[in-house]
Amino acid sequence: MTTAGDPLDNAAAFVRPADVIARRLGESAVLIRMRTSRIYQLNVTGARIWELLQQHASRDAVLDELLAEFEVSREDAATAVDHLIADLRAEGLL
Repeated sequence: MTTAGDPLDNAAAFVRPADVIARRLGESAVLIRMRTSRIYQLNVTGARIWELLQQHASRDAVLDELLAEFEVSREDAATAVDHLIADLRAEGLL
């Protein structure tokens, strides 16, 4: 859960590094970190979160869009968004 002023709600914090290539493959997405040659695959939900983050959406805007597009509880959607953002940051993809 984020609070006011939390960096997870700051859209500017979701910038893709220049050495990350992203491609949509059907309903999933593939991210390649050129510096490390690591490849990451995102499922349909992860791919949609990635797209929204790349549109400079805030965490809350991403969450609202997921709730409109998917049949999921707010709590489950928030958990998915927060975990993916944390994972992407840990791997240097954001």
